[in-house]
Amino acid sequence: MVLRASPHLVKPHERLETVPFGNAFLPGSRGWITKERTVPGHIGSPQRASSAKGELLFSLFAADLEAWLERVLRWDGRSWEG
Repeated sequence: MVLRASPHLVKPHERLETVPFGNAFLPGSRGWITKERTVPGHIGSPQRASSAKGELLFSLFAADLEAWLERVLRWDGRSWEG
């Protein structure tokens, strides 16, 4: 998404090597930043990143966030069911 939102923040990434996901530090995988997990500071295949993929990811994220917020607004204060 950064290539789409703020491309000036992205360093040359086209020739970087793929870094396998490996050990995900389960169950706390979301608490780790990539610099703590890999020497180059990335995971996966950054050379495959594109502005178009970033736009798609952002659009999907925004749509899901909108749907969640609409659900919160409809909440009756008792249960998320129904």
